[in-house]
Formats: sequence, C-alpha cells, structure tokens
Amino acid sequence: MRYDDLPYRFETGFEDPLQLNVTVDNPIVIGVFAPDTKLYLKLENNNRVSVNTDEGGKFEYEFDGLEVDNIISFQIKNASQYLEFWQETIRE
Repeated sequence: MRYDDLPYRFETGFEDPLQLNVTVDNPIVIGVFAPDTKLYLKLENNNRVSVNTDEGGKFEYEFDGLEVDNIISFQIKNASQYLEFWQETIRE
C-alpha cells in the first residue's frame, strides 16, 4: 500500500509508478512504467543505474543501505538529457 499524501504526483503530472513503499526495511523498488523502456534510478548523489521494464512494463531493483530521508530519482533519458518523472523519499 502506498502513502496517501504524494504531492509529487501533482507537480510532475505523472502517475505514481510504484506498487509498494520503499523503506529501509524493504529496499526493493517494484513498479510499472511503459513497456520495454530503459529507466534510470539515482539515489542521492550516486551514479544512475539503468533498469529495463519488461513487456508488461514491470521493473524491479534492490538498493543497498537506504536511510530515512534518502531520495530516489526515477528518470528517463530524452536525447542527452535525463527527465525525472518521479521522486521517492524514504520515510521509514
């Protein structure tokens, strides 16, 4: 179940791609986006990691060492620029 108060949805115009909250105890990102797409996940100032969605649009990635207040940026690449479509703050 996701948090009820996700104001970022209204700022970007994108729907929430995640199925579950990402937490310190559950550092696995599971979500849905466009099928057969390469996404980029960026934790704080770390390098981006690429994740591919499957034919149904599902993607998964497990982070190591998440801490409360970390921010994960979900991005797609448009030409040479990265466009953030979602941002997840680790709350618990």
